[in-house]
Amino acid sequence: MSDLLPGFEPSEKDLVDRALAQPLEDKIRRSIGLLQMYEAGALKLSPDGYYLAFSGGKDSCVIKQLAIEAGVKFKAFYNLTTIDPPELVLFIKQHHADVEWNKPEIPMLKYLVEKAKGVPTKLMRWCCEVYKEHGGNGCFRIVGVRVEESTARAYRWREFLQSPTHGLMLAPIAYWTDADVWAFIRSRNLPYCELYDQGFSRLGCIGCPLAGKSGQDREFARWPKYEAMWKRAVFKFYDRWHGVPNRKGEPRYFEDFGSAQGLWDWWRSGKSSEGEAQCFQEEMDMNT
Repeated sequence: MSDLLPGFEPSEKDLVDRALAQPLEDKIRRSIGLLQMYEAGALKLSPDGYYLAFSGGKDSCVIKQLAIEAGVKFKAFYNLTTIDPPELVLFIKQHHADVEWNKPEIPMLKYLVEKAKGVPTKLMRWCCEVYKEHGGNGCFRIVGVRVEESTARAYRWREFLQSPTHGLMLAPIAYWTDADVWAFIRSRNLPYCELYDQGFSRLGCIGCPLAGKSGQDREFARWPKYEAMWKRAVFKFYDRWHGVPNRKGEPRYFEDFGSAQGLWDWWRSGKSSEGEAQCFQEEMDMNT
C-alpha cells in the first residue's frame, strides 16, 4: 500500500528510501540478477568480462563475493595510491591474492611536488582522478558505490550508469545500507580489514581531506610517518613553485598563505575539507 497521498507521485527521495528499505535477501537476489543480466555486455567489451574495481574496503569485498556467487566472469583490480593504510595493503595481499595491482608511475606525494597540482582539497580532487579512478577503460566496470554514503550520490548514482568519461558501470549494491553490507559479510564469514574493528569507518588514503580535521588528526596520530611525508611534500611543493605564475600569468593560489608553513597550517586546519566533494568525475557528467 502506498504511503503517499492520492494523486501524488513518489519523489526521487521516496524511491531511494524504498529501495534502501528492502530486505537484504531481496537485495542480494537483485544484485546477483543484475550482474548476470549485464554479463553479456561485459563480455562483448572484454574477453575477461567485468572489470571489478577493488579497493580492499568492506564494499569491495561484498561486490567481489557477489560476482563470485553470480558466476559471472570478471577480473578484480586494485589501484595502488602509495598512501593507503599499511594494514589495508597487507589485507589485500593476504586475502585477495587474485586481485591484480595497478601501480602508478610515481608516488602520489612526488606527483604533488612535480606536477604543480597543489595539496588535495575537497574541491580539488586530482588525486582521485590520477590515482584511484583510472583503469578499466573500454571495459564494463563493477563499482562498490552506495547511495547511502552521501546525498550527492543518492541523486547522481544508479545501479546502471553510462558515463562519457568512464563508460559503462554497474553498482550492484547501490541501494544497500551499511547494515546490509556488514550482515552480508557476517553471513558469508568474509575476512575484512582489521582497521574496521579498531574504529575506522573509512579506509581511504591517509590524510585525505574528505576525512575532515578530526579524521586527519586521527589518521596522522595512528601513522605519524605519513604526516611527516605529507609535510615534507607540501614544503617541497611550495619551495619549487613559489613565485612561478600559473598559465594565465597570475600568482598561484597558495601565495596567499605567505609561506610553506602557512600553506601546511591551512591544509591541516580542516578548511581544505569544506565544500561539496566531487570525488568521481561521473558525479559531474553522469548521463542517467
